[in-house]
Amino acid sequence: MPPRIIIADDHPVVLHGIRIVLERHNMCVAGAASDGAALLDLVARRPCHAVLTDLVMPGSGPDGPRLLDTLRHRYPALPVVVLTGARHPGLLDGLLRDGVQGLIDKSADFAELPRALRAAIAGRTFVSRQLRRLLESRDLLLQRVPCAPSAREQEVLDLLGDGLSVNAVAEYTGRSAKTISRQKAEAMRKLGLDNNQELYDYLQAQRS
Repeated sequence: MPPRIIIADDHPVVLHGIRIVLERHNMCVAGAASDGAALLDLVARRPCHAVLTDLVMPGSGPDGPRLLDTLRHRYPALPVVVLTGARHPGLLDGLLRDGVQGLIDKSADFAELPRALRAAIAGRTFVSRQLRRLLESRDLLLQRVPCAPSAREQEVLDLLGDGLSVNAVAEYTGRSAKTISRQKAEAMRKLGLDNNQELYDYLQAQRS
């Protein structure tokens, strides 16, 4: 069953684009909201695996940190990924420390959206590339925050998730088994995975 995601943004075009990206990555959009009040109403009525929300949404109900605080207190186990154009390192660091599972820059590659949500559902934190660099430059990035695997490393993970062995992945991609093992290890390091069982659990969560 595809992961069910509730999305929120005050721009209809952005919501439409997010929906297309998530559905192309085998995710189900369980509902879309344009302000804080509508988002809280949706989460109360429709079961979901995660929420992807803009940080600032003018309209009825809370927005910004107040909205995130409300979600956290009402649904402490629900992963929340924030889509934001904010560049203030202290604000971003505070969101992570307050329990936000993901931060996505509004100018990020669309492919980072499903990656962030799958990581959040698996219980891991994801920060998009530009925001990660900003936080790292201020020594604010929490050690628990994983990096995104490269395209080749992600390909290796996808093939391993399909049930292929390291040798089979090597044969399929035309790379050496040593290279595949290195790319697997590097992807695990970036995602904060310590062993093969954690990798297996992560890959299973991505496909649930």
